[in-house]
Amino acid sequence: MTPFWSIAMLGFSGCILLAFATRLPTVQRFDDWMEHVAGPHRLRLRRAAGMATLTGERLVHPAIAATTASLLIYTRPGPPRHFLLPLAAASLGGIITHHLVKFIYHRHRPEVALLRDKTEAAYPSGHTTNATAVIITSAYLLVREGLVPLTVAIPLAIVVCALTGASRVALGWHWTTDVFGGWMAGAGVAAMASWWFETLAVAMR
Repeated sequence: MTPFWSIAMLGFSGCILLAFATRLPTVQRFDDWMEHVAGPHRLRLRRAAGMATLTGERLVHPAIAATTASLLIYTRPGPPRHFLLPLAAASLGGIITHHLVKFIYHRHRPEVALLRDKTEAAYPSGHTTNATAVIITSAYLLVREGLVPLTVAIPLAIVVCALTGASRVALGWHWTTDVFGGWMAGAGVAAMASWWFETLAVAMR
């Protein structure tokens, strides 16, 4: 089993196990406490959180993937599909994964979201899943192709993914554990997309 498959299995398994754990009173108390902490600061953080959450929006994460693919196609030799397919898989895979989990497991949203008529299942956070899948895949490909140093890519990817997830709690759309689930699911998707990139690289030799 390759490291990519191991990471993917850990990410997806962790997301599933955490879904079961959210039924536990202890976990819900933790989420309630985090919501209590975030609540008083929500109005002050709204603008910054609104910016941070954009990376997971339905039109933005495909645009990030497309931008990364365009940069790689322009600066590196080889067929465009070598870059396009893994990045498209990251974006589409994030969407499919979080919708699949939500279809199977319906967790209610925090009260703030319910008051805004947001009744879609809460777990995992779709924005967090999408952003994590695309950002990590983009970072991996850019490092792998020598366009961005590892020492820059890792901290930047962590910060962007962390801010996207935190914004969902700050805005009141998700519980904190929804975000944890999104990080794990997104990492799993990114691992599979990166594996596909490496598989295509081998096929091109």
